Amino acid sequence: MKLEGRVALVTGSGRNLGRAIAIAFAREGASVVVNGLRDQEKVQEVVDVIRSEGGAALPFLADVSDPVQVDRMMEAASNEFGSVDILVHNAGIRPGESMLEMTLEDWRKVMAVNLDAAFLLAQRAIPGMIEKGQGSIIAMSGLAAFGVRRRGSVSVAAAKSGLIGLIRAVARQYGADGIRANAIVVGSMATDRYDQKAYLDGTPAEYIGPSHEEGMDNIPLARRGTPEEAAATCVFLAAPDSGYITGQSIHMSGGLYMA
Repeated sequence: MKLEGRVALVTGSGRNLGRAIAIAFAREGASVVVNGLRDQEKVQEVVDVIRSEGGAALPFLADVSDPVQVDRMMEAASNEFGSVDILVHNAGIRPGESMLEMTLEDWRKVMAVNLDAAFLLAQRAIPGMIEKGQGSIIAMSGLAAFGVRRRGSVSVAAAKSGLIGLIRAVARQYGADGIRANAIVVGSMATDRYDQKAYLDGTPAEYIGPSHEEGMDNIPLARRGTPEEAAATCVFLAAPDSGYITGQSIHMSGGLYMA
C-alpha cells in the first residue's frame, strides 16, 4: 500500500493507459479521481472496478483544456477526498494531419488538450501540494517529442516537447516544497485505438481497433508495452520509492529510443 492516504487524479482514465494507472493507484491505497471527456460508461466501469476491490474512486467528466471544468473537477476532488497529492496528465489527442493540411484551429486544439491542460491541472494542484509539503506530478509524453514517430505529428511533437519543458520547470521551481515532477515517454503500447478526428469534431470517438502505429522491427524488446507496465512506472514515480527523482523523462519504449 505505497500510496495509502494519498489522493490521485488521473486524466483520460476511462480506457487504455489511464484506466490501468487509476486502478493501480487504487490498489496501492490511493483515493482516485477518474476523469474522462464524454464517456460516462467507461469512466464508471473503472470506478466500479476500484470500488469492488475496496478502493475509493470518484468519477468526473471534464474537458481538461477548459479552465472552468478543471476548477469544478478539482473542487469536487477536494470535497470528496481532500487536495490532490498525485496528478497524472494522461489525456491527449494525436490527429496526425500533415503540417501543410493543418489549420490553426487544429493546431490549437492539440495544444489545448496535450499541453494547456497539463498547465491548468498543475497550477490548480500545486497549492495543495505545497500546503502538504509533498506531491508528485506525472505527464505522459511521447516519442514524437524526440523525433521518433510517424509523419504528420508536428503539433503532437510540439505539444509533447512542451510537456517535458513544463515538467522540468515545475521540478526546478517547486522541488524545495516537496513536489516532484517527471515525464514518462511512452513508445508503442498494446492499447485500443479510437477516432481522433471525431474527438476534434466534438463527436463520440468510435473504436477503430488495436493500436498498430509502427511495426516491432526496430523495438529491441520485440513487443509492445502494456498498460500495466505504464501503470507500474506511474506507481513508482508517485511513491516514496522514487523520492529523489524529479525533472526526468523516463523512456518506456522497449529500447526504441535510447537516451
